[in-house]
Amino acid sequence: MTLPPDTRYSNADLLPAASPEFRWRRRDFAAVWVCVSWSLASLILAGMPGRESFTWPQILLICLVAQFVVLLPSLLVEHAGDRYGLPFAVFARSAFGVRGAALPALLRFASACVWFAFQADLGVYAITLLAEPIGIETDTGSGFDALGLPYLAFLALQLWIISRGPRGLRRFADRAAPVLMLGLAVTFLWAAVNGDGPMLPEPERAVGWGADFWLAAAPAFAQTTALFAALGLSVPDLMHLGSGGRRGGEEGGGPGGARTTAGVVLPFLLTGMFLFTMALASRTSYDPSGDGFLTTHALEEMPGGTVLAAVILVSATLCSNLAMNLVPAAYDLSSTAPSRIGFRLGAVLAALTGTGMLWWARSSGSEYEVSAWANLTEGFFGTVAGILVVEYWIVRRTRLLPDELYRAGGAYWYAGGWNWRAAVALLVGGALAVGGSPAPPNQKGAGEPLVSFLAPLDDFGWVVGIVVSGGLYAALTLRARAAAGASPAGSDAA
Repeated sequence: MTLPPDTRYSNADLLPAASPEFRWRRRDFAAVWVCVSWSLASLILAGMPGRESFTWPQILLICLVAQFVVLLPSLLVEHAGDRYGLPFAVFARSAFGVRGAALPALLRFASACVWFAFQADLGVYAITLLAEPIGIETDTGSGFDALGLPYLAFLALQLWIISRGPRGLRRFADRAAPVLMLGLAVTFLWAAVNGDGPMLPEPERAVGWGADFWLAAAPAFAQTTALFAALGLSVPDLMHLGSGGRRGGEEGGGPGGARTTAGVVLPFLLTGMFLFTMALASRTSYDPSGDGFLTTHALEEMPGGTVLAAVILVSATLCSNLAMNLVPAAYDLSSTAPSRIGFRLGAVLAALTGTGMLWWARSSGSEYEVSAWANLTEGFFGTVAGILVVEYWIVRRTRLLPDELYRAGGAYWYAGGWNWRAAVALLVGGALAVGGSPAPPNQKGAGEPLVSFLAPLDDFGWVVGIVVSGGLYAALTLRARAAAGASPAGSDAA
């Protein structure tokens, strides 16, 4: 594909162009997933409601089901990235319109910036572990000093890696994953030999496997799904990096997703379960009720344990923050102004935006809990995923015209570049999915549902968003196409 004349909607980073950066292998995806699984395990095990009542098989089952619920629609969306080499923000134009896709792109950009700040706190903690024993001052103050030297160091590391583009992430992940696996193996063995408690959780009053388990597991499942959902719509951007050499114009360039499903999904699930098991062991053997970061409890008494814990924490957090937040945010921002913003500039702007959000939160005391933000973004991500799944699999039947995604007045221009049906479905589904979320702590009615009668839906925002938005979009679009007699591929659904 050659660069279209209208550069308002395209640049070299957004095009499905052949490049070494777009030739990721299965081991590259596995390396990134090792880092991501580590970070998710730390967050999930620290914040899972009722975890003290679950046995370790029950905790792993909750995590496995949550992974499946999030990854299935995510992989349905990523099929286009793998087949046509499209980043998420460009693929979204098929449903929302060439201009309208800026709406889900900016929503995802804002979410990624906030998650960037949350994740950065993990890295700051690790750098503090390294700095304090050698006498480096790490206390924070007010204003811009609220960020402190450790944060600035962590920010500089991320910018240095991402300045090399997706290839920088790939190379870092390939080196970080073995370090993590080795470090966690050491943690596991040290906990087995020196731990004071059982290797895996053995609650005094387990809930059992009957109806009581499913009732007790519902909040934990919802919370875990919300955290996985933060990753869900990052999958298409990562998968499109592995699509080099399979682009084939209008009909796509290859197996389109089958390779990814067989080569990535199973390792994702198995690696995630393995890391969660090791995480449970390293936490439970020392502090089963503590909310500290993974491995710090288990390695407290080991010679050099603090350094090892810090290295594991920095490596995992750097990689997962880049993969889950900066890469998607860079593509999203670039897609809104392609002639001015490329991938690298988009990544830098996303990092600086996240830094500004973190500084404001710390300076004003307006920090929002990770679990609350996860529940809020989960619903919006579900709505976008539902719309795109319907558009690609039902309306278009997996057939796209990639060239038209970069042009005004083409098949995906709709009305002035916007598809009002997708916008309506997004707003309706989003309102139902997030309307029951608790208000921020600094707002009137803090902790209370934004809309009280929607509170029961809050725990299931991802599913509600997919079902409601996907169903509404299908009804509106298929009815219009039936009336117009449009063909499945490449036609305007106005």
